[in-house]
Amino acid sequence: MTELDDRYLDPAVETMPREELERLQESRILQLVPYVYQRSPLVRELWEKHGVTPDDIKSLADFKAKVPFMDKDMIRDFRDRNGDPFGGLACVGPPHMRGVGFTSGTTGDPTPLPRPEDNAVLITLKRELWHMGMRPGDHLTYLLFTFREGMIGDRWMDTGFTPICVQHSPLDIPYLVQISKEYRPKSLFMISTPMILGLEQYEKNTGENIKEAFSSYEGIVFGGEPMSPHIRKLMDRWEFPVYELTSLGDVATATECSAHDGMHTWEDVALIEHLDPDGNTDAEDGARGEMVVTALLDDVAPLIRFRTDDLIEFTRKTCVCGRTHGRMKPLGRKGDELVVNGKSILPIDIFPFIGDFPETRTGLFQIIRPQRETETLKLRVGYDADALQDGEDALKARIKERINAELGLPSDIELMSNEEMVKLGPPNKIPRVSKS
Repeated sequence: MTELDDRYLDPAVETMPREELERLQESRILQLVPYVYQRSPLVRELWEKHGVTPDDIKSLADFKAKVPFMDKDMIRDFRDRNGDPFGGLACVGPPHMRGVGFTSGTTGDPTPLPRPEDNAVLITLKRELWHMGMRPGDHLTYLLFTFREGMIGDRWMDTGFTPICVQHSPLDIPYLVQISKEYRPKSLFMISTPMILGLEQYEKNTGENIKEAFSSYEGIVFGGEPMSPHIRKLMDRWEFPVYELTSLGDVATATECSAHDGMHTWEDVALIEHLDPDGNTDAEDGARGEMVVTALLDDVAPLIRFRTDDLIEFTRKTCVCGRTHGRMKPLGRKGDELVVNGKSILPIDIFPFIGDFPETRTGLFQIIRPQRETETLKLRVGYDADALQDGEDALKARIKERINAELGLPSDIELMSNEEMVKLGPPNKIPRVSKS
């Protein structure tokens, strides 16, 4: 292996020419099609409804042209109609089904994600950690929230990484700091807004030097939601080597590389389609589109042409890091879009400025969206009462003035304490859009 290749855990796959990568995808799709049709109750029901059989799929082009889409509502509907906790996705049961994870449930009830032995999330995560500098013998701080299913034990043996598990809770901040100082881990997977806010409070209360305590890390993965300016400033001050992560449609994850120019979508484990948000045609490379995914290595409960509802910018151009797989930049969810007086608003439009006030610097907010179209932008905003300068009404007025300046929209502001805001969601984030 050359010095250049040492950046990659699996250089042959990570730098595979696009033509070879597409042939690999087609081969895996053609193996997958008859398998899921025979074994997945939801797939069979859906395909029969659309008059599609495996005999109709003889190429990757056929697959994209003929196989119907599925989405979370279809999975939940099948679950409720049939009393099937896996929503008709499961093709096998134990012992080959090695675990069950869940989605976060921020946009609805959590969706179960049965996992095989060769977990695609773990396959891709190992590549990312290697790229960040992890090598055999290094310690990994494993801070993943439990609803995603544990990925510890002998699953790391092929890399030689040694995971140290910490509960993803601000209550465990003292332990996180302690193990970071004692074991000097190389990477941390993963940290979130509530954990960063917890570190900030711990630093304030104890005088702990967070920068020094975390100085051994060469990669700290941040995920769950977009990073607010305040969170970015904190991690810059602590000199955290941050790599942002997002979900790859519940098939795997996508993480930034050292170029920090989009999150790599591993196309040997997932077929990515990048479609016009208002139709089914391909979106242009680099343009805004909806992500549709198909799991290529999951033989337990694969998602097939799954419409994620995620809006992304996506390109298949080779990255400067040398990887040939696509890169995405998440923009938000189609279902989160609020149209205010004809103007489209997503949470990503609020993040850049909502934390600019001393009282709201944590950047905690929710868009209140009882329906898709409205005449007034309604926001629930977290604030620090101890930092309140001139009363709640005056703070509301300042926020409304800023919204009008930034977005040109009238607004209605509800204030809620930061402590109450962080209770509104799972441990890694809060829902940024709420019906009420």
